[in-house]
Amino acid sequence: MNIFVFNKNFEMQGIVDTFISLIWRREFYKTGTFEFHLNLPEPDQEAFELINLLRKGNILAKENSLEEGSLEEAAYIENIVIDDQESETCVVSGYFIENFISERIVWGEQHKSGSVEEVMKYFVDKNAVNPSDPNRIIPGLSLSENRGISKQANEVNSYGNLAELIEELALKYDIGWRVLFDLTNEKYVFDVYEGRDLSVNQSMNPRAIFALEFENIIQQKYTDSENSYKNFALVGGQGEGSARKLALINNNLSGFERRELFVDAKDLSNTIQNDDGTEQTLSDAEYEALLIERGNSRLAEVQPIKTFESGISVTSNLIYKQDFDLGDIVTIKNDRWGVVLNTRITTVEEVYENDTVDIRVNFGSNIPTLIDRIQQRQRMR
Repeated sequence: MNIFVFNKNFEMQGIVDTFISLIWRREFYKTGTFEFHLNLPEPDQEAFELINLLRKGNILAKENSLEEGSLEEAAYIENIVIDDQESETCVVSGYFIENFISERIVWGEQHKSGSVEEVMKYFVDKNAVNPSDPNRIIPGLSLSENRGISKQANEVNSYGNLAELIEELALKYDIGWRVLFDLTNEKYVFDVYEGRDLSVNQSMNPRAIFALEFENIIQQKYTDSENSYKNFALVGGQGEGSARKLALINNNLSGFERRELFVDAKDLSNTIQNDDGTEQTLSDAEYEALLIERGNSRLAEVQPIKTFESGISVTSNLIYKQDFDLGDIVTIKNDRWGVVLNTRITTVEEVYENDTVDIRVNFGSNIPTLIDRIQQRQRMR
């Protein structure tokens, strides 16, 4: 498989056709990552040319994802490590191009309500596509046509990181997002999407069932954890002491069933700025609705973890990217363990090595990494 290398102006820089391995990690709720391992060629000039080709900021696209007129995934190089301990190797790694928006913040206080698709695109448009300051434009970034996603959202944010905000919304509303590489029109296209429901609970689409007995699973690892689970939130808004505005979420829970979390939302003002520059003072009910939205965002980050990590047989009855794909809801089961999950594919890791491809899939809740947990704790303070 060839790997095409572009600069950020969509200009082809070269092709890599020989490598040790490529790990291409696709994510539904957050930014994907990649890791590319190569041997440096023996002639000095060829090694220099390869290192120069794989410079930081250049963009990688897989050969099988660059069909004429298609919008596909791409990633950019963030890190380069060259090691000559045994044989001279080069490891480049980085992020999918959706991480471009992590370099922008929400400028000032911004508020939007509507479908979650409209809300997510509003924040990206205001801070990276058509911001009031042209210096903040991300060159080539555009918005996809709306898909008509019906889930409703109401979000206020001030000075938050744009990518973190989009990830929070994606997790809270169970929605996917990405930035696609449009080589034909030389655009980076921000897109919001939903996966298909392919589970046994529906009859509209063909069903995708993964089980050892169907020989489409190579191995399975099941995790069921409530280690960080919270289901009640006390959200504190503006004010001090007894005058502080408070909102409760799931206050009907009691006893051992109740798992409490405090969410500090002092940054949420009861006065918001409209798009036309005028200010609007919210009623008590409207302000409480904003506090509840913030609380639901935090609760979405501390839900129970139920996940199957599975190796997928590429020669099975289900074909990757045709019968199932990232974001789809499928059924996965293990009769011996007595486990059946109708759950979303949240992560797909494609591993290319020795002219073979290995597909590794996470079904269900992502297991938070240490960095994820640190970020969650910081948000909860």
